[in-house]
This record gives sequence, C-alpha cells and structure tokens, in this order.
Amino acid sequence: MSKLNEYIRRFEDAIQSSPIIRAYEIHIDRKTEDIVYINGKIDFEDGSTLDFKEFVASAGTDIEKYKYAYNYRKQDSLVFRYDNALDPRARKLPSFPHHLHLPPDMISESLPININEILNNIEDRMIGIK
Repeated sequence: MSKLNEYIRRFEDAIQSSPIIRAYEIHIDRKTEDIVYINGKIDFEDGSTLDFKEFVASAGTDIEKYKYAYNYRKQDSLVFRYDNALDPRARKLPSFPHHLHLPPDMISESLPININEILNNIEDRMIGIK
C-alpha cells in the first residue's frame, strides 16, 4: 500500500472509530497518484460541527501536508480553527504559517496538527462539559 493510501486509510479510520461522532461526510479527491484533497464535515453528539480540509502529497517516503484547516464550531459560533493559511495577522508568530484562531478574534501560535489530535481535543472539551 502506498504511503498516501495508508494516510487516507488512517484519516478515515480516525473518523470512523471516534465515539463522539454522530454523522460525517468525507470526500477524497485524488488529483494524481501522489496528491489528494480531503475535505468534509463531522457532526458530533453534542450538536457541534467540524469542517475540515487537507491538501496532501506523497513526497518520497513521507507525507507532506501543503494546506489544512479544521474549523470547529457550535451553531454559528467559532470554538477554534487551526490552519496554515498565509494570514497576515499570523505573520509575526514563531509558528507561522501554522496558527490557531480563537474567539472573539484571537490568533495564537500552533504546531502542525492532524485529524487525530483535533478529534482528541474535541473529545476532551466534551468530557469537560459533562
């Protein structure tokens, strides 16, 4: 199995095995044998939603994530958004282009993040409310 196929499988497995997910849709758009665009939406048991996208490529024996965004919200209110967009407001952060948006209009540094870490973060938040 190619590195990229393995990455896609692990991505889908993380979503399918999460106990906090009520429903989800995921779209896998293979641009080439080595490039994929993954996007979708996850609805959680508590009514919150995660919109996500990743633009990923196989680079030899590694996987390189060129673009990503994970936008987590309750109703229409942002809870957090991790992304690596070239946001001018994040330019001075040591982690640029990786950053985290928090309400009301805060941006802070962030390491690159993946779907497993996002789902763990959301699960921790849900457990904290119960």
